[in-house]
Amino acid sequence: MMKQTLLTASALALLAAVPAMAQSRVVSAGERLAANNAPLGVRAGSFLVIPKVDVEGTYDDNLYATKNNEVDDTYVTVRPEVAVKSNWSRHALNAVANVEVKRYLDKDSEDVENYKVALDGRADVLRDTFVGGGIGYERKHEDRGDPNSVASAVEPTEYDVMTARAGAFRGLGKANLRFDSEYRNLEYKNGRTASNAVVLNSRRDRTEYEQALRVGYKFTPSTEAFVKGTIDTRAYDFKGNAGSRNRSNHGQTYVAGLNFDLTGKTKGEVFVGTTERNYVDPGFKDIDEATWGGNVTYNFSDLTTLKAGITRGIEETTQGASSGFVATDYVVGVEHALRRNVLLNGKVGYSQNEYQGFAAGQRDDEIMMAGAGVDYWINRNFKAGVGYEYRNRESNLNTGDYSRNKFMVKLTATY
Repeated sequence: MMKQTLLTASALALLAAVPAMAQSRVVSAGERLAANNAPLGVRAGSFLVIPKVDVEGTYDDNLYATKNNEVDDTYVTVRPEVAVKSNWSRHALNAVANVEVKRYLDKDSEDVENYKVALDGRADVLRDTFVGGGIGYERKHEDRGDPNSVASAVEPTEYDVMTARAGAFRGLGKANLRFDSEYRNLEYKNGRTASNAVVLNSRRDRTEYEQALRVGYKFTPSTEAFVKGTIDTRAYDFKGNAGSRNRSNHGQTYVAGLNFDLTGKTKGEVFVGTTERNYVDPGFKDIDEATWGGNVTYNFSDLTTLKAGITRGIEETTQGASSGFVATDYVVGVEHALRRNVLLNGKVGYSQNEYQGFAAGQRDDEIMMAGAGVDYWINRNFKAGVGYEYRNRESNLNTGDYSRNKFMVKLTATY
């Protein structure tokens, strides 16, 4: 999976809860079609209720993401969801609840049920002064291609994530100040192999704390320079024993960057800095690396949009003698509005995951991906789509290679 790292929003609507930039003038082709065909929703006083259900059929030609003896299967995913958004002139309150049920035609051991409930809000204290935050709880399952997932487990790895976030934004003329704090608790369910051996996923249980301070300065209405510092701690419940180490660690990241929103056609952000992780167990190698990234959206016209992004940062792992891995991700995508209700899209990406640790021969993965799709808005209440995704991983581990093709057909009903 292409990873979302530094400066990427992950709350239900945290940027809405604590805004930092004015609304962009640059709207991509996909965003424009989605807005023009958006459902009206159900008015409930000063709230808008938007019910939705997705039904998706997928054919996967390498279900277990293995190098040899590939197994294919077809599965159906159903995702009912209800979102609630306030319609106030000041302040904001949003909520969402959804369920994801996957059912496989042959391999019913892969059947999963995921869900999510989340709430966030914003209070407008003064002009250009906001406070906000959110809470959420999710049941999730790891994809079989995840490098942290144990391949011999007979079922996908199940885990729960509880999240709480709070933040504040203060505008000071051309300058602005933003503070964000996040708490995450992850709990993994133990698994079993075909021989009934226990897979101790519970050793991955941990609590994560993160605080970030960002200072921005607008040189022009469409150009802002910023600096940002982030400190975080990842405290594992399992403190280690003779056969397994304590993976608790803490880190810090400092970057400087530039936001831009130019000519009504181009918007984006670039940043560069340094990031490091230090481990409680002296047997794990500390990691100190440069970090950089950015994204750009460019409208060739009202009908065609180019999107590109790059991120580089340190990711968590529970693999053997590795402390963590440095992930560098590149992605380029194109959107084209063929008609007012038909959107073509395609993207390609490349990732390199370089594992760091005290032992020789650390893992090194290279991942290529490509995808394409068509979305067709039948009307405001129904949307159909087809898609294709290819993924290939080459690893210096003998069992790490795989290639995978997925074909999807999707129907969305909303109101």
